Amino acid sequence: MRDALLQDMVQIVEGRVGRAFVASVLVLEGQELQHAAAPGLPACYKEAVNGLLIGPHVGSCGTAAFRGHPIYVSDISTDPLWAPYSNIAKMALEAGLRACWSVPIMSGGKVLGTFGLYHREPRVPTVAERDLIAQAARPAALLFGRTSAVSASNSAEGIFRG
Repeated sequence: MRDALLQDMVQIVEGRVGRAFVASVLVLEGQELQHAAAPGLPACYKEAVNGLLIGPHVGSCGTAAFRGHPIYVSDISTDPLWAPYSNIAKMALEAGLRACWSVPIMSGGKVLGTFGLYHREPRVPTVAERDLIAQAARPAALLFGRTSAVSASNSAEGIFRG
């Protein structure tokens, strides 16, 4: 049920920001990121990222999960955080994804996963886009925790439909 609600949340965000974006939620299991929701990402990309170990230079999401703070990569093709994963970067670029901005999903100071937005143009996020990504992480944290899934779903709808 959690993954279905995360899928709904991702689709709400994508609907709000338009076709220029693709959203993703990854769950941190131990030290590995696992896909929970990313309906707009190609299957081969999701498979390549699934199970990646987090670290200080592991693309946008792996680095955000490791460092515990947002990571905004403006150009996947040139950013050093993506350099060790050139095969995954190539898949992202072939899918038309040029920038990746990721925020850790946290609860009680612990990283539970990441919420990421991929953009089709190489650029930094606006202040409004940074706020949107941060807002998206809040209901995701509720879904990751043991709080009511209905409460998290209602929170997501209120934030993204308003």
